Amino acid sequence: MKLTAQKDVTLNDDYVTVQYREITPVIHQIFQLCEGKSFVLLCDKDDATHRVDVNDVLYIESVDRKSFVYTENDVFTIPISLSQLEKDLYERSFVRISRMALVNIYKIKSISNSLNFRLTAEMTNGEKIIINRYYRGALIEMIQEIARGGGQVNEKKIFF
Repeated sequence: MKLTAQKDVTLNDDYVTVQYREITPVIHQIFQLCEGKSFVLLCDKDDATHRVDVNDVLYIESVDRKSFVYTENDVFTIPISLSQLEKDLYERSFVRISRMALVNIYKIKSISNSLNFRLTAEMTNGEKIIINRYYRGALIEMIQEIARGGGQVNEKKIFF
C-alpha cells in the first residue's frame, strides 16, 4: 500500500481520497477511521461497565461460557458469545485462533512455528498465545492479505 500526504493550507476542509483495487479489512478500517466511526465493546470489570475500543483489544477468550477481553493492561468480561463477537469483529481484523479465542492481528508482534503444526503468537505486550492448527490457515490468509498492503512476511516468522 502506498500513501501520499499533501498539506494545503488554502483548503477550507480536510479530505481524504482512497484508491483501491478491492475492499480489504485494512481499507475498511481506513474508511471507518475517516468517517469517525470507532467500535467499542461494553465490558465489565469491578462492578462497573467500561467502554473498550476494539483497537485496544489484544485478544478475546471464552472460558466456562464467559468471554474475556484482554487489553495491554486489563482483562474485562463481556456478556456476548465468542461466535457473535467473531461475526461482529471479523471486518476489524479479528480472527479465530482456537475454539475458544479470537485475536486482533494488528496486536501480534510475531508468529513462530510450534509443535504439532500449531503456531505461537507473541502479542505486543509480550504475552504468548497458541494458534490451533485447525485455525492457522485463516490467520495466515488474513495476515498475507494485510502483508500485500505493506507488512512483511517471512516463511518462519511473520512480523508487522
